[in-house]
Amino acid sequence: MVRRLLELPGLTPGIAQSFRREQITELTLPVATSLMEGGFVAVVAAKAFEVEAWVIAVISASPMFGNLSSFFWNRVSTARPKVPMIVWLQSLVLACVLAIALSPRTAGGAWVLVASVIGCRLLIAGIITARSVAWSLNYGRGLRARVTGRLQVIASSMVVLTTSLAGLLLDAHPESFRWLYGGGVLIGAVGVWSFSHVVVSGEKRHRVLERRGEEAGSTRNDFFAILNADRQYARYQFYQFTSGVAAMMLEPALVYLVTKQIGASYLESIAITMIIPFLLNVTTLPLWARYLDRVHVTEFRSRQNALWVVGILVMFWGAHTLSLAWLAAGRIIVGIVNGGGSLAWQLGHNDFAPRDQLSAYMGIHVTLTGVRGAFAPFLGMALYVGWTDVGVVPDLPAAGAYLFLASAVLGVLAWRGFDKLRREFRDKPRVL
Repeated sequence: MVRRLLELPGLTPGIAQSFRREQITELTLPVATSLMEGGFVAVVAAKAFEVEAWVIAVISASPMFGNLSSFFWNRVSTARPKVPMIVWLQSLVLACVLAIALSPRTAGGAWVLVASVIGCRLLIAGIITARSVAWSLNYGRGLRARVTGRLQVIASSMVVLTTSLAGLLLDAHPESFRWLYGGGVLIGAVGVWSFSHVVVSGEKRHRVLERRGEEAGSTRNDFFAILNADRQYARYQFYQFTSGVAAMMLEPALVYLVTKQIGASYLESIAITMIIPFLLNVTTLPLWARYLDRVHVTEFRSRQNALWVVGILVMFWGAHTLSLAWLAAGRIIVGIVNGGGSLAWQLGHNDFAPRDQLSAYMGIHVTLTGVRGAFAPFLGMALYVGWTDVGVVPDLPAAGAYLFLASAVLGVLAWRGFDKLRREFRDKPRVL
């Protein structure tokens, strides 16, 4: 049984060995990085550090600040070996986790926490950008989603296990978060060591292609030049942007709703914000992977977004009635959808990008994720709690639960856009 989980038919011996190395990394490094996930660390900040609503929004937006740096990381990684760069960034991520372990429960400690989370997400953006190229080179189109899906199942399983145990521990001993983060660093170091032995197939040849592309002209891999030349990819990114804004508006509001208004415990709060989505990610991701291996990403997204809207409508009723049960039901539906969404987020650009521009296309995608994430969580929290006496801006009453309805409307607009692209790509061969 264990052998079946560790191996995947169709991989050459060398790539299979690297795949096993990556699996070890996904068994260990997420023990540390899960403690930096917005849904977890925002709960820690709200309950242990008693931060205000806007700080929760900053923490929820922190992954998107990191994504804004993706195009920078693309430039840094171009024509360079990917594995050494990823290992260095992983090591710095562990340093950020350690900083939280050493921070006191004071206002100053809260700022250390926020700075560490933002720094961690900046580094993870670099890891994602460089790793997407390694995956594209090591795994062919017919296996890529299943390979990546298996790695994400392992990582998500560790996130669920770590955050579940952490929630129980923090309910019993709130001060123990320091030991929790320190232990995560030690276990995560094993994953960094394992990844340092990964080999990327055909990397030397690919680095030559990247170098030639860079030397051919400074605008070839330029952000706007690519979007202007590839209008279908630009439209795909626009619909991704709309869908992403809809989702990101809700995350800080959900943390505020569960921890402050409903007053749920650590475990209940983490279950709603983290455990349910990641658990459903684990259980449904293999099915989504098989589907994504067969279809163009636009068809994948069009099917997926329709179900996501249903989940948000269920969550609206939970927010309106202050019901954890209804919120959990909505999160279950959204979690099923996000199991495939994480795959499409990592791999979708491959169905558009020329072989020598994989990093550039991924960089555009991740950077635009950062742009929407830099404002959507703040917009969502502001709309949810409302505002008064803010400069010359007119007062706005709290939207409360109706924020979820606004998010559902944006989700419908994104779904229709993806569906139109799906019809255009119906008879077009996929990129291999």
